[in-house]
Amino acid sequence: MDLEEASAHAGNITLITLAAALAAPALAYAQDAPAALAAPAAQVEPAGQAERATAASEGDPWQGFNRSMFSVHESVDEALVEPVARGYRAVTPGPVRQGVRNFLRNLRAPVIFANDVLQAEGNRGLTTVARFAVNTTIGIAGVFDPASRMGLEYHDEDFGQTLAVWGVDEGPYLFVPLMGPSNVRDTTGRIVDGMIDPLSYLDGDDATTFRATRGVLTGLSVREQLLESVDDIRRDSLDPYSTIRSSYELLRDSAIQNGQSDVQDLPEFDDISESEMPTGTGDYSQHSGSIETPVTAQHLAQSETKPTSHATTGDLK
Repeated sequence: MDLEEASAHAGNITLITLAAALAAPALAYAQDAPAALAAPAAQVEPAGQAERATAASEGDPWQGFNRSMFSVHESVDEALVEPVARGYRAVTPGPVRQGVRNFLRNLRAPVIFANDVLQAEGNRGLTTVARFAVNTTIGIAGVFDPASRMGLEYHDEDFGQTLAVWGVDEGPYLFVPLMGPSNVRDTTGRIVDGMIDPLSYLDGDDATTFRATRGVLTGLSVREQLLESVDDIRRDSLDPYSTIRSSYELLRDSAIQNGQSDVQDLPEFDDISESEMPTGTGDYSQHSGSIETPVTAQHLAQSETKPTSHATTGDLK
């Protein structure tokens, strides 16, 4: 590899790294960015809290590692990603930001369609194709969304959801800095989605730059939408790590079931007693079920991308 090729390669890695940093908040809520934090949901009975604590312990066996990675993620977000997102909001008019969101969602249509087919969701697959055709043409490359006004509502799908529909267990919860919350099944799904995406097979420097730019814009757009939501979690939750974990799991379950799961009976941030909080900075594995405090129901339900897919258990459907 000569010097020129090495420089280009380094530049591509820098762009991809930045894209991952900006995309991290996008994964914090599994797929979609809530518009605003709504009124708190009903309180949860103590017995229910105990049951969720046991479930959390079983679903998050790597909590010590995950909490450490979450701390790294938060440091990067506060130092880099959040300020960039606030600057993006400050200098970009709302209609332009909406156009960016529309454009990026339209680029996902091939991946969504493939997963519609793999889940035997014929009607939803036809909707995806029709939306792509309408918005790519009439909507000027997807910048506008006339398909929605025609009754062709947007839905999202990914291979993590497809695996859930096929009965694959989600596996342990996993939090990776600059990637966000996930689990073994969804991490595998992200890799497969990248292989399904036709844009992954474009060659040349321009293609690499386009993919990197797309990643940066996706993360930036979603992080901008989550500014208030993340602020509220940091301010009101006794344990933001558990709040984000629970929110992720709830949203994934809702998406896998095509939005049919109930997201209304969620606790307020302050419904969890301080005795359940981890203390100090030691081994968090002893507190694996400490707090299961999701974001409020209406907060989650206001996702820009409605949850999608059929299944009885699993991620966002």
